[in-house]
Formats: sequence, C-alpha cells, structure tokens
Amino acid sequence: MYMKLKREEILSAIHHCVKCKLCSIASFHPNAEWLPLCPSGQYYGYQAFYAPGKMEIFRAILEGEITEPSDGLLNAVYACTVCGACYEKCKQITNVELGAPDLFEEMRSELASKGWILDAHKSIVDKIKETKNAYGEKYEYKAETTDQNADVMYYIGCTARYRVPEIADAMLGIFDKLGLKYQVMGEEWCCGSVLFRTGQVKAAKELVAHNIEEIRKSGAKTVIFTCPGCLKTFKKNYPDMGVELVHSTQFLTRLGNMNLKKENLKAAYHDPCHLGRDLGIYEEPRAVLSEVANIKKMKREKKQAWCCGSGGGVKSAFDDFALWSAAERLKEVKEAGAEALVSACPFCKRNLKEAAENEELEVYDVVELVNRCLEG
Repeated sequence: MYMKLKREEILSAIHHCVKCKLCSIASFHPNAEWLPLCPSGQYYGYQAFYAPGKMEIFRAILEGEITEPSDGLLNAVYACTVCGACYEKCKQITNVELGAPDLFEEMRSELASKGWILDAHKSIVDKIKETKNAYGEKYEYKAETTDQNADVMYYIGCTARYRVPEIADAMLGIFDKLGLKYQVMGEEWCCGSVLFRTGQVKAAKELVAHNIEEIRKSGAKTVIFTCPGCLKTFKKNYPDMGVELVHSTQFLTRLGNMNLKKENLKAAYHDPCHLGRDLGIYEEPRAVLSEVANIKKMKREKKQAWCCGSGGGVKSAFDDFALWSAAERLKEVKEAGAEALVSACPFCKRNLKEAAENEELEVYDVVELVNRCLEG
C-alpha cells in the first residue's frame, strides 16, 4: 500500500524525458490552434513549473545537488495539480510511460520526509487529526442509512460534505427517488487523498485503516463515490477490500432508463483529471449528461482536457493560480456556445463555480441535473 518506487526506477524514468516539452501542448496539427495543456507552466512561465523542469529538480534532489529548500523550489514542486495531462501527452507521442503524476507524488513524499513542505499543506494534517476531515469542520453533514443490510454504500467525501453539499444532497435524492436502499458511514473519515497527493503518506495510515474497517463491518458490496479523488485514492492507495468501487456516473448508467426529463440546456462537460486521465472514465458521465442536456464540445477534452486547477493541494496553497486555471476553462465553455458547465467532481465544481461567480454561466455536477430531471 505504501510501497515507494525504487531510486533506480525513478532516475531511469527521469532520464527517459528528453526535455522536448511537447507535453505542454494540446494539439500539434499544423492547421489547428496550439492550445496549452500544463496549467502551472502556462501560469508561472518558468521551465521549473513544466514537467521536464520538475523532473530535473527531482533528479538534482536525488543526486544530492539540491540540499536546501527554497521558496522557488517549493513553489515549483507544489504548484502543480498533478493532473496527468503531461503524462497522457507523452504516452501519445513517445510511447514511453514516464508515469509523471506518480513521479511528482514521489518527489513530494521525498521532500516531505525532509520537512520541505508548505505550511498550508502541513495544516491539513492538523485539521484531519482534530476533525477527521480536510477542512477542519466541526459540524456534521446529515445523511442517514436507509437499510443497514444494503449492498450499496455511498462514500460522500470531505468536499461534498463541507464545501459543495448540493452534490451529496443530489446523490441522496437520486437514491430516494428511485427507491434504492443504501448505507452511509456512521463515522466517515477523510479518504486521505490530499495527504497522498502532497507527499504526507504516513499521516494517511490511520484514515485508511479506519475506513477499511467501517466498510468491512458494513457488509456493503459496492461503494459509490461522487468524488473522483476519493475513488482514485481507494483504488490506488488502499489495499483490495474485495468490494466494488464505482463512480456515481458508472452506477447511474447501470440503472438504465430512469425516465429522466431532458432539459433544453446547452452544457459543456468538463473531464475531472482523476476521473478521466487517472481512472479512464470518460464515456459514462457523457452518457448520463446526454440524457438531461444537450452537450456542446470543447476544444480540450478527455485525455487532453484542461485541468480545473484545484487538485494536488493547489487550491489550499495557491488559490490565485487555481482560480486562474478555472477562468481559462470558462473561456473555452463560452467559445463552445454552452450556457452551463457540468463536471462530475466536487473539487471541479467548487473551483469552477468560484471562478464563474461574476459570469452568466451555471456550474453543476452531473448528479445535480439527474436529480433535478428525475421524476419522483
């Protein structure tokens, strides 16, 4: 579960990067517009913020060339959403699997072991220790199990509980309208995603153990997530629990005809990085959304989608950068002729909605529209 890559494996992967920086461009077609793909590199402008630059930093740390932290180094390492766009592009054009997101998480783990970490990320550990959620919130989001023997459990997640509860409300509303029995954890703790993404792996150990035990005791056979970050963490960082782990849109597609009332809404779909590039879930959200709205395509989609800007600990430490990235996405939404932007991730919804505060544009999660269009 906590196995780290070997030093030799890391250095081999780093040396395979020829520093071409083509991973920062979404399209190479001579007659197409060349759109940026790396939010941090595009925002900060220095080579250190692009994938090849970060790899060179990691090499220098491992080989002892960098022995002291600096503000510039910490910013370059942590002002990255770990969105994986560079990795997907590199695979597309070179067939060399660098595993850039894994490398960057390993780098953060190495830095954290040295105490080279941002105060904003350190404070998250303290919040989780005190309240068992990443936001340090002491109030409880109210959700009740309808059947203690239900095969389905809904793992809500910190962001849907404490920052965009309308997503959790909608998912629970769908269950109730369809008459589906479900469980929620009596004591749901943070999944640990933000700790794993910021290199604070040891601090997540207690969270993992608790959540595994709660799921084991519940007897649930399927755990549903509206948060791709939570889902990725359970799949990647937790041991196999012998239960099925699915995203809400995967679950909804299985239900078949839900008698949804389609709205005359022009909506662009934003691919969450963890859901798309990390988990390969691209079609289910679009299939569900097409049942309730008319989808307008954006230029950067699926494997080459532009990140919303809030992942990898960026929202907590570099909010201006996070909102800039979201604002860039909103420009693309308008260009596509959409009147609403729909995603399938609480982090995406929160950041995109904040960026759209003064825009004539609605921001939703897929489950919100499904709940709204569901007869019940």
